[in-house]
Amino acid sequence: MPGLDGIAMVTRIPAPAPYVIFTTAHDRYALDAFDAGAIDYLLKPFDAARLTRAVARAESLGMRARSEEVLAPLRAPAAAPRLLADKLPITSNGRVLLVPVADISHCVVEHELVTVHTQKATYTTDYTLAALEARLDTTRFFRAHRALLVNLDHVAAIDDMAGGKVMLVTHAGARLEVSRQSSRRLRSLLGV
Repeated sequence: MPGLDGIAMVTRIPAPAPYVIFTTAHDRYALDAFDAGAIDYLLKPFDAARLTRAVARAESLGMRARSEEVLAPLRAPAAAPRLLADKLPITSNGRVLLVPVADISHCVVEHELVTVHTQKATYTTDYTLAALEARLDTTRFFRAHRALLVNLDHVAAIDDMAGGKVMLVTHAGARLEVSRQSSRRLRSLLGV
């Protein structure tokens, strides 16, 4: 760990601290590890029996009973609402524009860049399509094919095409072809 060793890291863990079992090839840190609150210190190489005893010791000290208490602070950031979930920051000409997510009709890969389309403007971004898909609400944004993400709130019509594909028509008139496999998923999603 650059700039920080395991003992220093353990001393920085906020309460409630988890039970820590150190594993190392160096016996010279054992006293420091126990001073930092370690419940065991395993010297490499160790066998499964020795590791089992260390884990059993942690369990006897109430590790399982405390697991929710210890994990709750770690889960909180993941459960917290994302900042600006209703806006997508896009850098353009040295400025960061906050584009309302509701205004985005579709995102498409064009010439190896991702372009975000709204009814009023088009923005070239540094995002990958996968990054946008992870950031945007997947109940609204549908992956139409490997290079297209569509906001279903902006779809005005769905036209059938040959071979089981569909064409989405946005309120602004954009025609967006959906892959065969995604067409099946879309039909299932919409119940049509």
